[in-house]
Amino acid sequence: MNILITGATGFLGKKLSQDLVNEGHTLFLLARNEQKASQLLQSFADKDKTNVHIVMGDISQTGLGLAKQDLQHVQHKIDAVYHLAAYLSFDPAHKSQTFTVNVDGTKNTLLFAEAIGAKRFIYVSTAYTVGKEVAGKEELYSPERSFVNHYEESKCLAEHLVFSHSEKIEVVIVRPSIIIGDSRTGEADTNFGLYGLLKGLCVLKRRASRTPGWEKQTYRMRLDVDVQTNLVPVDYVTSVLVAALTHARHKEIYHATNPAPPTQELVIECIKEVLDFPNLQTIPYESTESFSDEESVFQSSMSIFKEYCTRTIHFPSDNTKELLHKANRSELIMNKALLISIIRGYQKQPVLT
Repeated sequence: MNILITGATGFLGKKLSQDLVNEGHTLFLLARNEQKASQLLQSFADKDKTNVHIVMGDISQTGLGLAKQDLQHVQHKIDAVYHLAAYLSFDPAHKSQTFTVNVDGTKNTLLFAEAIGAKRFIYVSTAYTVGKEVAGKEELYSPERSFVNHYEESKCLAEHLVFSHSEKIEVVIVRPSIIIGDSRTGEADTNFGLYGLLKGLCVLKRRASRTPGWEKQTYRMRLDVDVQTNLVPVDYVTSVLVAALTHARHKEIYHATNPAPPTQELVIECIKEVLDFPNLQTIPYESTESFSDEESVFQSSMSIFKEYCTRTIHFPSDNTKELLHKANRSELIMNKALLISIIRGYQKQPVLT
């Protein structure tokens, strides 16, 4: 198939592009940064580069800002569009940009897909359009709900926008949870989610180690140990996305989530082992204990994730199970050994060290 992908230079987009090329598809990768686009192209094996075409553009513009020549390359030639491009920020100061990219950008991409005659539109959303509730469903959520941040709200509105075009183009929504590194290599080109926590703990340990005898002291962080964190390897998400290309049902939603997510206690156990930080201790969020300066700095940096660390959210994935079965692909099984392997693989990368 001929496939157009937005957000191809991002963490998930890079992995999806590689998987689709390996499946024998021809890709048209939308990029607005020439340097990142060049780096992405060079990441493909020489034998695959003839099937990869970089298209310069911007989803914030009408017609995605394509030059006339690039438009001719994709007109009536694209079988499916994967829309991954998004602005991920929890900062209220970034509200305007968040909605411009995530809502208006999705509208522009939908209209472009229809204009060039694409047959299928696969939108990558987030499982956290569920907002502040704890029971998810593989259906559209009402936008009239409480959201943790503007990012969640923008993605929920974009989902409704996607479904509103369902009479003109086949539409599918895939909702990943918290994406972590590749289950085989640990590779993860991101500093968000789990990796924000990892970097924060690395800084805490480095600051603490400046104090003589620090190994005998305890360093604390607030955490509800029984809460489950829905971590999902990037290659599992792309497996769901690739399956959706030919096996997903029109106007259906699929959760690319972990059926058996680890508790936060298990996650911290793995991190302590990998970072060699045995004197790290968790205390409940409701604790009134005072923090040292080092602990306070770390806790402040993690405050934006509090809403995700104080409740377990259940994400049913019946649609995804059916999808993977049709595509002869396996559902995710992630144990402690795999989680440690992913964290250890990422720790070796320069972005963390």
